[in-house]
Amino acid sequence: MTIKMAVATAFAFLLVLAHGARAQSLYPLPPQPYGQAWPGVNWEEGVLPPRTKAPLEVLLDDAMKRELSDVMGETRAIVIIHKGKMVAERYRDGFGPDTKQVSWSMAKSFTSALVGTAVKRGLIADLDAPMPGPWAPDDPRAAITWRQWLNMVDGLDYHEIGEADLAKNDVVQMMFGKGRYDVIAYAKALPLIHTPGTHWNYSTAGFHLLAHAIQELLGDHTPKAMVDYANTNLFDPIGMDARIEFDPAGTFLGGSLVWASARDFARFGYLYLRDGVWNGRRVLPEGWVDFSRTKTPADNVTVYGAGWWINAANPDDIRPKGQGSALGPRDAFSAQGHEGQIIWVVPSRDLVIVRLGLMGNGGQSWPALYDWAQKVAMAFDENGN
Repeated sequence: MTIKMAVATAFAFLLVLAHGARAQSLYPLPPQPYGQAWPGVNWEEGVLPPRTKAPLEVLLDDAMKRELSDVMGETRAIVIIHKGKMVAERYRDGFGPDTKQVSWSMAKSFTSALVGTAVKRGLIADLDAPMPGPWAPDDPRAAITWRQWLNMVDGLDYHEIGEADLAKNDVVQMMFGKGRYDVIAYAKALPLIHTPGTHWNYSTAGFHLLAHAIQELLGDHTPKAMVDYANTNLFDPIGMDARIEFDPAGTFLGGSLVWASARDFARFGYLYLRDGVWNGRRVLPEGWVDFSRTKTPADNVTVYGAGWWINAANPDDIRPKGQGSALGPRDAFSAQGHEGQIIWVVPSRDLVIVRLGLMGNGGQSWPALYDWAQKVAMAFDENGN
Protein backbone atom coordinates (compact mmCIF):
# COMPACT_ATOMS: atom_id res chain seq x y z
CA MET A 1 0.00 0.00 0.00
CA THR A 2 1.35 3.44 -0.92
CA ILE A 3 1.62 6.26 1.63
CA LYS A 4 -1.20 8.07 -0.19
CA MET A 5 -3.43 4.99 0.02
CA ALA A 6 -2.58 4.49 3.69
CA VAL A 7 -3.48 8.09 4.53
CA ALA A 8 -6.73 7.84 2.58
CA THR A 9 -7.60 4.58 4.29
CA ALA A 10 -6.88 6.01 7.75
CA PHE A 11 -9.05 9.01 6.93
CA ALA A 12 -11.88 6.72 5.85
CA PHE A 13 -11.57 4.78 9.12
CA LEU A 14 -11.91 8.02 11.09
CA LEU A 15 -15.02 8.96 9.14
CA VAL A 16 -16.61 5.60 9.86
CA LEU A 17 -15.86 5.84 13.55
CA ALA A 18 -16.90 9.46 13.91
CA HIS A 19 -20.31 8.99 12.32
CA GLY A 20 -21.01 5.80 14.27
CA ALA A 21 -19.85 7.09 17.65
CA ARG A 22 -22.23 9.99 17.81
CA ALA A 23 -25.26 8.01 16.63
CA GLN A 24 -25.76 5.46 19.39
CA SER A 25 -24.11 3.42 22.11
CA LEU A 26 -23.30 -0.07 20.88
CA TYR A 27 -22.85 -3.29 22.83
CA PRO A 28 -19.16 -4.26 22.67
CA LEU A 29 -18.23 -6.96 20.18
CA PRO A 30 -16.76 -9.96 22.02
CA PRO A 31 -13.16 -11.01 21.34
CA GLN A 32 -12.18 -14.51 20.32
CA PRO A 33 -12.28 -16.62 23.52
CA TYR A 34 -8.84 -17.29 24.94
CA GLY A 35 -7.47 -20.57 23.63
CA GLN A 36 -10.34 -21.09 21.16
CA ALA A 37 -9.10 -21.98 17.69
CA TRP A 38 -10.53 -20.14 14.72
CA PRO A 39 -12.66 -22.23 12.38
CA GLY A 40 -10.66 -24.33 9.96
CA VAL A 41 -12.17 -26.33 7.14
CA ASN A 42 -14.93 -27.32 9.57
CA TRP A 43 -16.39 -25.80 12.70
CA GLU A 44 -15.33 -27.25 16.04
CA GLU A 45 -18.38 -28.67 17.79
CA GLY A 46 -19.37 -27.54 21.27
CA VAL A 47 -21.46 -28.97 24.08
CA LEU A 48 -24.14 -26.92 25.78
CA PRO A 49 -25.19 -27.09 29.43
CA PRO A 50 -28.65 -28.63 30.04
CA ARG A 51 -30.19 -25.28 31.03
CA THR A 52 -29.40 -23.97 27.54
CA LYS A 53 -29.73 -27.16 25.52
CA ALA A 54 -33.24 -28.05 26.71
CA PRO A 55 -35.06 -24.83 25.67
CA LEU A 56 -32.92 -24.60 22.53
CA GLU A 57 -33.95 -28.09 21.40
CA VAL A 58 -37.61 -27.13 21.77
CA LEU A 59 -37.09 -24.11 19.52
CA LEU A 60 -35.15 -26.11 16.94
CA ASP A 61 -37.77 -28.88 16.88
CA ASP A 62 -40.51 -26.29 16.44
CA ALA A 63 -38.77 -24.69 13.47
CA MET A 64 -37.94 -27.96 11.74
CA LYS A 65 -41.44 -29.46 12.01
CA ARG A 66 -43.20 -26.54 10.31
CA GLU A 67 -44.34 -26.92 6.72
CA LEU A 68 -44.50 -24.40 3.90
CA SER A 69 -48.15 -23.59 4.63
CA ASP A 70 -47.39 -22.82 8.28
CA VAL A 71 -46.43 -19.48 9.78
CA MET A 72 -42.64 -19.14 9.32
CA GLY A 73 -42.76 -21.74 6.55
CA GLU A 74 -40.30 -24.59 6.17
CA THR A 75 -36.82 -24.44 7.63
CA ARG A 76 -34.12 -26.00 5.46
CA ALA A 77 -31.02 -25.36 7.56
CA ILE A 78 -30.08 -24.10 11.01
CA VAL A 79 -26.52 -23.52 12.21
CA ILE A 80 -25.75 -21.93 15.59
CA ILE A 81 -22.26 -20.80 16.59
CA HIS A 82 -21.56 -20.00 20.24
CA LYS A 83 -18.16 -18.79 21.43
CA GLY A 84 -16.60 -20.00 18.19
CA LYS A 85 -18.04 -23.51 18.31
CA MET A 86 -20.96 -25.00 16.42
CA VAL A 87 -23.49 -26.01 19.08
CA ALA A 88 -26.46 -26.84 16.84
CA GLU A 89 -26.99 -27.94 13.25
CA ARG A 90 -30.21 -29.13 11.62
CA TYR A 91 -31.25 -29.81 8.00
CA ARG A 92 -34.45 -30.59 6.20
CA ASP A 93 -34.47 -33.70 4.01
CA GLY A 94 -32.66 -32.97 0.77
CA PHE A 95 -30.35 -30.36 2.32
CA GLY A 96 -27.05 -30.78 4.13
CA PRO A 97 -23.80 -29.14 5.30
CA ASP A 98 -22.51 -28.74 1.74
CA THR A 99 -25.74 -27.53 0.13
CA LYS A 100 -25.41 -24.02 -1.26
CA GLN A 101 -28.58 -22.01 -0.74
CA VAL A 102 -29.54 -18.57 -1.98
CA SER A 103 -29.02 -15.50 0.17
CA TRP A 104 -31.59 -13.27 -1.47
CA SER A 105 -31.22 -9.90 0.28
CA MET A 106 -28.62 -11.15 2.74
CA ALA A 107 -26.40 -10.31 -0.24
CA LYS A 108 -26.71 -6.64 0.77
CA SER A 109 -24.65 -7.39 3.88
CA PHE A 110 -21.99 -9.00 1.70
CA THR A 111 -21.95 -6.02 -0.65
CA SER A 112 -21.57 -3.72 2.34
CA ALA A 113 -18.61 -5.84 3.45
CA LEU A 114 -17.07 -5.60 -0.02
CA VAL A 115 -17.36 -1.81 0.16
CA GLY A 116 -15.56 -2.09 3.49
CA THR A 117 -12.72 -4.06 1.88
CA ALA A 118 -12.46 -1.34 -0.77
CA VAL A 119 -12.12 1.24 2.02
CA LYS A 120 -9.45 -0.90 3.66
CA ARG A 121 -7.51 -1.15 0.41
CA GLY A 122 -7.68 2.60 -0.19
CA LEU A 123 -9.90 2.27 -3.26
CA ILE A 124 -12.47 4.43 -1.44
CA ALA A 125 -10.90 7.37 0.37
CA ASP A 126 -14.06 8.97 1.74
CA LEU A 127 -17.48 7.42 2.37
CA ASP A 128 -18.98 10.89 2.09
CA ALA A 129 -17.71 11.37 -1.44
CA PRO A 130 -20.04 10.77 -4.40
CA MET A 131 -20.20 7.13 -5.47
CA PRO A 132 -19.45 6.32 -9.12
CA GLY A 133 -22.77 5.78 -10.87
CA PRO A 134 -24.46 5.73 -14.27
CA TRP A 135 -25.43 9.43 -14.26
CA ALA A 136 -23.80 12.47 -15.84
CA PRO A 137 -21.63 14.53 -13.45
CA ASP A 138 -24.14 17.41 -13.38
CA ASP A 139 -27.04 15.08 -12.48
CA PRO A 140 -27.96 15.47 -8.76
CA ARG A 141 -28.10 11.68 -8.44
CA ALA A 142 -24.39 11.58 -9.24
CA ALA A 143 -23.76 13.41 -5.94
CA ILE A 144 -25.26 10.64 -3.75
CA THR A 145 -22.49 9.37 -1.48
CA TRP A 146 -21.26 5.90 -0.64
CA ARG A 147 -22.57 6.34 2.90
CA GLN A 148 -26.03 7.38 1.70
CA TRP A 149 -26.31 4.34 -0.58
CA LEU A 150 -25.20 2.03 2.24
CA ASN A 151 -27.68 3.61 4.68
CA MET A 152 -30.50 3.43 2.07
CA VAL A 153 -31.10 7.17 2.27
CA ASP A 154 -30.36 7.80 -1.41
CA GLY A 155 -33.69 9.56 -2.05
CA LEU A 156 -34.68 7.76 -5.26
CA ASP A 157 -38.32 7.09 -6.14
CA TYR A 158 -38.17 3.33 -5.67
CA HIS A 159 -40.86 0.96 -4.41
CA GLU A 160 -40.17 -2.48 -2.93
CA ILE A 161 -41.27 -3.31 0.63
CA GLY A 162 -45.03 -2.92 0.92
CA GLU A 163 -45.74 -2.66 -2.83
CA ALA A 164 -48.13 -5.55 -3.51
CA ASP A 165 -48.78 -4.68 -7.17
CA LEU A 166 -46.13 -6.63 -9.08
CA ALA A 167 -46.41 -4.26 -12.02
CA LYS A 168 -45.42 -1.37 -9.71
CA ASN A 169 -42.93 -3.23 -7.52
CA ASP A 170 -39.51 -2.05 -8.65
CA VAL A 171 -37.54 -5.06 -7.44
CA VAL A 172 -39.84 -7.41 -9.39
CA GLN A 173 -39.59 -5.29 -12.53
CA MET A 174 -35.83 -4.78 -12.15
CA MET A 175 -34.98 -8.44 -11.49
CA PHE A 176 -37.60 -10.30 -13.50
CA GLY A 177 -39.29 -7.73 -15.74
CA LYS A 178 -37.95 -5.10 -18.11
CA GLY A 179 -34.77 -4.59 -16.09
CA ARG A 180 -33.68 -8.21 -15.97
CA TYR A 181 -31.05 -7.87 -18.71
CA ASP A 182 -29.44 -4.76 -17.24
CA VAL A 183 -30.34 -3.77 -13.66
CA ILE A 184 -28.20 -0.63 -13.76
CA ALA A 185 -30.09 0.68 -16.78
CA TYR A 186 -33.30 0.18 -14.80
CA ALA A 187 -31.90 1.92 -11.70
CA LYS A 188 -30.55 4.79 -13.81
CA ALA A 189 -34.10 5.76 -14.77
CA LEU A 190 -35.33 6.14 -11.17
CA PRO A 191 -35.98 9.81 -10.35
CA LEU A 192 -34.81 11.62 -7.21
CA ILE A 193 -37.72 12.62 -4.93
CA HIS A 194 -36.07 13.19 -1.53
CA THR A 195 -32.98 15.09 -0.50
CA PRO A 196 -30.31 12.38 -0.08
CA GLY A 197 -29.63 11.60 3.57
CA THR A 198 -33.10 12.57 4.85
CA HIS A 199 -35.43 9.67 4.06
CA TRP A 200 -34.87 5.91 4.48
CA ASN A 201 -36.30 3.61 1.82
CA TYR A 202 -35.44 -0.07 1.42
CA SER A 203 -33.75 -0.53 -1.94
CA THR A 204 -32.29 -3.53 -3.71
CA ALA A 205 -31.48 -1.18 -6.59
CA GLY A 206 -29.16 0.81 -4.34
CA PHE A 207 -27.08 -2.26 -3.54
CA HIS A 208 -26.92 -3.32 -7.18
CA LEU A 209 -25.54 0.18 -7.79
CA LEU A 210 -23.02 -0.26 -4.96
CA ALA A 211 -21.84 -3.54 -6.47
CA HIS A 212 -21.57 -1.89 -9.89
CA ALA A 213 -19.54 0.95 -8.34
CA ILE A 214 -17.04 -1.52 -6.88
CA GLN A 215 -16.64 -3.00 -10.35
CA GLU A 216 -16.01 0.51 -11.66
CA LEU A 217 -13.27 1.01 -9.06
CA LEU A 218 -11.60 -2.20 -10.22
CA GLY A 219 -11.38 -0.83 -13.74
CA ASP A 220 -12.58 -4.14 -15.10
CA HIS A 221 -16.31 -4.75 -15.32
CA THR A 222 -16.04 -8.44 -16.17
CA PRO A 223 -17.62 -10.96 -13.78
CA LYS A 224 -14.23 -12.66 -13.40
CA ALA A 225 -12.64 -9.51 -12.01
CA MET A 226 -15.41 -9.14 -9.44
CA VAL A 227 -15.29 -12.82 -8.48
CA ASP A 228 -11.52 -12.61 -8.03
CA TYR A 229 -11.87 -9.47 -5.92
CA ALA A 230 -14.58 -10.97 -3.68
CA ASN A 231 -12.63 -14.20 -3.22
CA THR A 232 -9.31 -12.50 -2.49
CA ASN A 233 -10.61 -9.82 -0.15
CA LEU A 234 -13.55 -11.46 1.62
CA PHE A 235 -14.36 -15.10 1.00
CA ASP A 236 -10.91 -16.72 0.98
CA PRO A 237 -9.67 -14.98 4.17
CA ILE A 238 -12.56 -16.47 6.17
CA GLY A 239 -12.55 -19.86 4.42
CA MET A 240 -15.91 -19.26 2.77
CA ASP A 241 -16.87 -21.03 -0.46
CA ALA A 242 -19.43 -18.67 -1.99
CA ARG A 243 -20.78 -17.95 -5.45
CA ILE A 244 -22.01 -14.57 -6.61
CA GLU A 245 -24.43 -13.98 -9.49
CA PHE A 246 -24.42 -11.43 -12.30
CA ASP A 247 -26.99 -10.05 -14.69
CA PRO A 248 -26.50 -10.43 -18.49
CA ALA A 249 -24.80 -7.01 -18.59
CA GLY A 250 -22.11 -8.29 -16.21
CA THR A 251 -23.19 -6.47 -13.04
CA PHE A 252 -22.87 -8.31 -9.74
CA LEU A 253 -26.37 -8.54 -8.29
CA GLY A 254 -25.13 -7.27 -4.95
CA GLY A 255 -28.60 -6.66 -3.59
CA SER A 256 -29.82 -10.20 -4.09
CA LEU A 257 -27.69 -13.15 -5.05
CA VAL A 258 -24.95 -14.87 -3.09
CA TRP A 259 -24.96 -18.67 -2.80
CA ALA A 260 -23.33 -20.49 0.13
CA SER A 261 -23.89 -23.26 2.65
CA ALA A 262 -25.38 -22.55 6.05
CA ARG A 263 -22.00 -23.22 7.63
CA ASP A 264 -20.38 -20.67 5.35
CA PHE A 265 -23.07 -18.08 5.97
CA ALA A 266 -22.20 -18.60 9.64
CA ARG A 267 -18.57 -17.76 8.84
CA PHE A 268 -19.66 -14.42 7.48
CA GLY A 269 -21.72 -13.70 10.58
CA TYR A 270 -18.76 -14.72 12.74
CA LEU A 271 -16.52 -12.23 10.91
CA TYR A 272 -18.92 -9.48 12.01
CA LEU A 273 -19.19 -10.87 15.55
CA ARG A 274 -15.39 -10.60 15.76
CA ASP A 275 -15.31 -6.98 14.54
CA GLY A 276 -14.11 -7.78 11.02
CA VAL A 277 -11.05 -9.75 12.17
CA TRP A 278 -10.33 -13.37 11.26
CA ASN A 279 -7.52 -15.33 12.90
CA GLY A 280 -5.42 -12.24 13.53
CA ARG A 281 -6.03 -10.70 10.10
CA ARG A 282 -8.17 -7.59 9.77
CA VAL A 283 -10.51 -8.25 6.85
CA LEU A 284 -12.79 -5.22 7.34
CA PRO A 285 -11.67 -1.74 8.40
CA GLU A 286 -11.61 -0.90 12.07
CA GLY A 287 -15.03 0.53 12.92
CA TRP A 288 -16.78 -0.97 9.90
CA VAL A 289 -18.92 -3.41 11.88
CA ASP A 290 -20.01 -0.64 14.25
CA PHE A 291 -20.92 1.53 11.26
CA SER A 292 -22.93 -1.39 9.84
CA ARG A 293 -24.95 -1.81 13.03
CA THR A 294 -25.50 1.89 13.73
CA LYS A 295 -28.89 3.36 12.87
CA THR A 296 -29.26 5.11 9.55
CA PRO A 297 -29.36 8.94 9.98
CA ALA A 298 -32.91 9.28 8.65
CA ASP A 299 -35.67 9.86 11.21
CA ASN A 300 -38.31 7.68 9.55
CA VAL A 301 -36.79 4.33 10.59
CA THR A 302 -34.85 2.86 13.53
CA VAL A 303 -34.21 -0.72 12.41
CA TYR A 304 -31.60 -0.33 9.68
CA GLY A 305 -27.89 0.40 9.68
CA ALA A 306 -25.59 0.03 6.66
CA GLY A 307 -26.44 -3.21 4.88
CA TRP A 308 -27.62 -4.77 8.16
CA TRP A 309 -30.88 -4.74 10.14
CA ILE A 310 -30.74 -3.80 13.82
CA ASN A 311 -33.12 -4.95 16.52
CA ALA A 312 -34.11 -1.54 17.82
CA ALA A 313 -37.14 -1.03 20.03
CA ASN A 314 -39.38 1.28 18.05
CA PRO A 315 -43.04 2.13 17.49
CA ASP A 316 -44.85 0.53 14.59
CA ASP A 317 -45.25 3.79 12.71
CA ILE A 318 -41.52 3.96 11.96
CA ARG A 319 -40.92 0.25 11.41
CA PRO A 320 -41.36 -1.47 8.04
CA LYS A 321 -44.19 -3.98 8.26
CA GLY A 322 -42.99 -7.26 9.76
CA GLN A 323 -39.59 -5.93 10.84
CA GLY A 324 -38.49 -5.92 14.45
CA SER A 325 -39.39 -7.81 17.59
CA ALA A 326 -40.75 -6.86 20.97
CA LEU A 327 -38.23 -9.27 22.43
CA GLY A 328 -34.60 -8.65 23.37
CA PRO A 329 -31.68 -8.79 23.25
CA ARG A 330 -31.55 -5.36 21.64
CA ASP A 331 -27.93 -5.63 20.51
CA ALA A 332 -28.78 -8.25 17.85
CA PHE A 333 -28.16 -7.25 14.24
CA SER A 334 -28.88 -9.33 11.17
CA ALA A 335 -28.56 -10.00 7.49
CA GLN A 336 -31.98 -10.88 6.08
CA GLY A 337 -33.27 -12.25 2.80
CA HIS A 338 -36.51 -12.90 0.96
CA GLU A 339 -38.52 -15.91 2.14
CA GLY A 340 -36.85 -16.16 5.53
CA GLN A 341 -33.07 -16.24 5.18
CA ILE A 342 -31.25 -14.82 8.22
CA ILE A 343 -27.80 -14.45 9.73
CA TRP A 344 -28.43 -13.29 13.31
CA VAL A 345 -25.45 -11.83 15.19
CA VAL A 346 -25.81 -11.31 18.96
CA PRO A 347 -22.71 -9.83 20.64
CA SER A 348 -24.13 -10.07 24.18
CA ARG A 349 -24.44 -13.85 23.77
CA ASP A 350 -21.30 -14.36 21.60
CA LEU A 351 -23.66 -15.94 19.13
CA VAL A 352 -24.36 -16.39 15.42
CA ILE A 353 -27.65 -17.94 14.27
CA VAL A 354 -28.21 -18.96 10.64
CA ARG A 355 -31.63 -20.05 9.43
CA LEU A 356 -32.36 -20.76 5.77
CA GLY A 357 -35.76 -21.75 4.46
CA LEU A 358 -38.81 -20.95 2.41
CA MET A 359 -41.77 -18.95 3.66
CA GLY A 360 -44.20 -16.33 2.49
CA ASN A 361 -43.20 -12.72 3.09
CA GLY A 362 -46.67 -11.65 4.19
CA GLY A 363 -48.80 -12.33 7.23
CA GLN A 364 -47.09 -13.26 10.48
CA SER A 365 -44.13 -15.17 9.08
CA TRP A 366 -41.50 -12.48 9.47
CA PRO A 367 -42.64 -11.42 12.96
CA ALA A 368 -42.62 -15.11 13.94
CA LEU A 369 -39.12 -15.58 12.55
CA TYR A 370 -37.88 -12.49 14.41
CA ASP A 371 -39.34 -13.78 17.65
CA TRP A 372 -37.95 -17.28 17.05
CA ALA A 373 -34.42 -15.94 16.52
CA GLN A 374 -34.67 -13.75 19.60
CA LYS A 375 -35.92 -16.67 21.71
CA VAL A 376 -32.97 -18.73 20.47
CA ALA A 377 -30.66 -15.92 21.55
CA MET A 378 -32.29 -15.71 24.96
CA ALA A 379 -31.72 -19.43 25.51
CA PHE A 380 -28.10 -18.40 26.05
CA ASP A 381 -27.17 -16.39 29.15
CA GLU A 382 -25.79 -12.91 28.69
CA ASN A 383 -22.71 -13.96 30.63
CA GLY A 384 -21.88 -16.32 27.81
CA ASN A 385 -23.34 -19.67 28.92
